[in-house]
Amino acid sequence: MTEFRREYFMSKSKYPVPKTKYLQSIGKLLPHRICQILKELGYKTWMNPNQGNGVDIKVWHNRRLVLVAEVLNWSVGSYLSEKRSRNIKNNLNQYSCPKVLIHTTLSNHEVEKFADIDIIVFKIGYQLLPKYFYNFFREKNQVQQRRYDSKETREDLKMKIQTLMETIIH
Repeated sequence: MTEFRREYFMSKSKYPVPKTKYLQSIGKLLPHRICQILKELGYKTWMNPNQGNGVDIKVWHNRRLVLVAEVLNWSVGSYLSEKRSRNIKNNLNQYSCPKVLIHTTLSNHEVEKFADIDIIVFKIGYQLLPKYFYNFFREKNQVQQRRYDSKETREDLKMKIQTLMETIIH
């Protein structure tokens, strides 16, 4: 590791890259990986390219929309505000097919309100990061419930997504 990179890792910076770039990268990584896995499993997928308003993922099987999802690739300690919660509910409730909130590390208390209105709550259990970002947080001893995107995490996600899809498509 070059001296410059080591100094950057050890700096007091909260993020490994500028915050907006960090949030964009993290926001796209998990939905992208989920769409790849769903395609491997034989589904047709669409991912919201702008991370703007609207659902993050749509999934079709046999030309029928079978799932819409909002995906939160957040770290431990992240908080789901009421405004964000309402936006997620509004986005998902525009559809009559099964609706899922896929999240990484939120508490049960924060997500129980979704299950009450027939939105499936699906917990991954860890924030998915590019390896460079993971290494940044490892140097700061901040890797609790974080994993980097690797063959192992892809296999773990594939098993979890396959289980989710089996419960939705009986």
